[in-house]
Amino acid sequence: MKFKQKNLNNKKTLYLFSIVLFLGLSLITGVALSAGVGQTTGVTIPNPLGAKDITDVLKKIVDYLIKIGAPILAIMILVGGFQILTAGGNLEKVITGRHTILYSVIGYAIILSAWGIIAIIKTILE
Repeated sequence: MKFKQKNLNNKKTLYLFSIVLFLGLSLITGVALSAGVGQTTGVTIPNPLGAKDITDVLKKIVDYLIKIGAPILAIMILVGGFQILTAGGNLEKVITGRHTILYSVIGYAIILSAWGIIAIIKTILE
C-alpha cells in the first residue's frame, strides 16, 4: 500500500512540475518575443558546400571519388601485378592477382560512369 501511495505522490509531483514548467516557459517566451529577442533578420547561414542543389552535391562527391580513386587504382594494379609476379607458378595466386587488377578497373569504371548518371539525374530533375 505504501508503494502505491508513494507512486501516486511521485505522479502528482511530476504532473505539477510539468504544469509549472510549461507555464513558466510560456511566459518567458512571450516576454522574449515582445522584447524582440530571437528575431533572425539579417542573419544567414553560409553554405559550406557551395552547392545549389542535389546534383551539385553529387557532382562534388563524384569529383572527390575520382581524385581519390585514381591513386587507389594505381596502387591496386601494382598489388595485383605483385601477386602475379610472386605467384611462383601457382595458378590460384595468378588468378587472384588478375582478379585484383580486374576488380580495381571495374570499380574505377563505376566511379567514372557516375558522371553520366549525374547528367541523367540532372536532365530528369530539370
